[in-house]
Amino acid sequence: MPADRQRAAAAYGDLLHRVFPAMAAGEDTEPAPKVPEMELQALWGAGMLGMGGETRGHGTVRILDFGEWNRCAGPDFLNAEIELNGVRRRGDIELDPTAQDWEHHGHGANPGFNKVVLHVVFKEPPHGWYTRNSLHREVPVLTIAEDVWRNAAGMPRQADNPETERCREPLRQMDAAEIAGLLQAAAAHRLEHKRHLFRAKAEHLGLRQTWFEAWAETLGYSANKVAMQMLARRAPLARLGKQAESILFGTAGFLVPVLPARTSADARAYHRRVWDSWWVLRERYELADPHNLPWVLSPVRPLNHPQRRVAALAESAMRWSQIEPNLNVARAKTLAKVLGAISHPYWDTHCTLPSAPMPRKSALVGKQRITDFLTNHVYAQDDSPAAWASYLALPGGAPASRIARTAQRLFGERGDLASLLSLSYAHQALLQIEADFCAAQPCAECLFPRQLCQWRMPACRR
Repeated sequence: MPADRQRAAAAYGDLLHRVFPAMAAGEDTEPAPKVPEMELQALWGAGMLGMGGETRGHGTVRILDFGEWNRCAGPDFLNAEIELNGVRRRGDIELDPTAQDWEHHGHGANPGFNKVVLHVVFKEPPHGWYTRNSLHREVPVLTIAEDVWRNAAGMPRQADNPETERCREPLRQMDAAEIAGLLQAAAAHRLEHKRHLFRAKAEHLGLRQTWFEAWAETLGYSANKVAMQMLARRAPLARLGKQAESILFGTAGFLVPVLPARTSADARAYHRRVWDSWWVLRERYELADPHNLPWVLSPVRPLNHPQRRVAALAESAMRWSQIEPNLNVARAKTLAKVLGAISHPYWDTHCTLPSAPMPRKSALVGKQRITDFLTNHVYAQDDSPAAWASYLALPGGAPASRIARTAQRLFGERGDLASLLSLSYAHQALLQIEADFCAAQPCAECLFPRQLCQWRMPACRR
């Protein structure tokens, strides 16, 4: 019998603490990696970076209302409400990677930032720094600790010391049962982390919106999961209703007044219908250039084009009353059927708004998207023994090339490797192990530091 989920996750966490003692002690041992500013804004607005803390020289701040995420020029969040040393203040909030960016971006001379009541930064300001507006009044500065935003952004600490002794195929000598134990522990750790982040987000955004964003992220594949999640935030489920197509396509920036002349009559008719509805809503939802969503268009398979992913999200929003009751492990099979049945008369045969029709229909939501949603979100939220046992039995299909390479580097050539990778949890585990132990600039020989051998190994092959 496998260990229960919490015990397995704790075992992997103990491994991380042994390998990275500095992280366990809360010490900062490496430079902070860059995170796109829009992602930081999304994390902040979801309450995943905390609800306040100690400002520099202005006492304790508590966030009462994060305000409205700005879609035009100006501060990032408008009409927020904070409590600073027990005194309530309403105004705007600006986020910057560093305190110095306030001046680099010209905010200090811009009257549009005079209502900012809190400047949120992600690196401790230099000694003597203060943020001031064009009226030469100081703005309180709140620094988000590195471990907080790293955890929220899903950026684990990596073993990235070039002096670290490395070994080739460090786990080759482990027996199959020992490997399964390691993979189960890594998978459990991954599930527990996802569950923690989901619940923290749901406390602020609500359960329905959090599920909607999780589904949007899944639809985006790896290339566009961030953009899809941001789209779901900018155009939240509660506001969509029957106008989901118009609001989502327009907010995404995919609607233009006129399609190319070569476009088919069917495409022009569909576009006209969506555009006519969007025109009325445009002023409320359209994003200004600095806030455009970070779409990745290439290299993306035609069937996975972001426009088709947005279409799937719009159809999902209009069927959410059918999806929502099935968002649990006990109804996973029903959920898979509901999601697999999502279709659209135009998007079943088109990849983009102006593209020619495909020769045959293609599912808007494929089996792999459904599997990924179940694996990464639905199962993560159910920590019951039955759900854990069911999760460990989920078939994995053919592993992605990235996962297969990681397994090869860890375990070498093994006759039982295909069997070890036949289940979905093993794929998730290898992604977690790679994230935790892979060097940022992997060498040709091996990705993993020798400390990984601390997993109850009798010996390591050097």
